[in-house]
Amino acid sequence: MSPGSSTTEFHSVMDDGCCKIRLKAPPVDGRANAELVRWLSKQFGVSPASVQIKSGNSSRRKTVKIVSSSITPSWYHE
Repeated sequence: MSPGSSTTEFHSVMDDGCCKIRLKAPPVDGRANAELVRWLSKQFGVSPASVQIKSGNSSRRKTVKIVSSSITPSWYHE
């Protein structure tokens, strides 16, 4: 995750297979986490309540769980 970017978007897949997401929101008062949840919910076609940050709340590297996704974005590769 890269907070403070000009737009929220998928950036790349890193060498370890993790997805790098650029976030427009700054890493202040949980705004970047909220932006990540909002963006992922739209990308995967679920409600924001279906996107859970499982670990890494205060870190750039996060583990996220998406429940009952109806869409798989073209950028996502498991």
